[in-house]
Amino acid sequence: MKAVLPALTGKGYEGLAIQEGGMASREFLRVTFGDVPEPERQQVRKHLEEYCGQDTEGMIWIVEAQRKLAG
Repeated sequence: MKAVLPALTGKGYEGLAIQEGGMASREFLRVTFGDVPEPERQQVRKHLEEYCGQDTEGMIWIVEAQRKLAG
């Protein structure tokens, strides 16, 4: 996904605070089970929503790009 999305659409994860799945998983565990202040927890959850949203939207963009290529 991280290689295909930019190749087919020119879009990527550059502007996001969380840019890959491993980091997303670690951050989720840290703020869910760790001793993290509430403001930081909320900020990380916001970043996780942005990252997951990009993943979801990216899948749609990839399918659309493949449809265009298939004609």
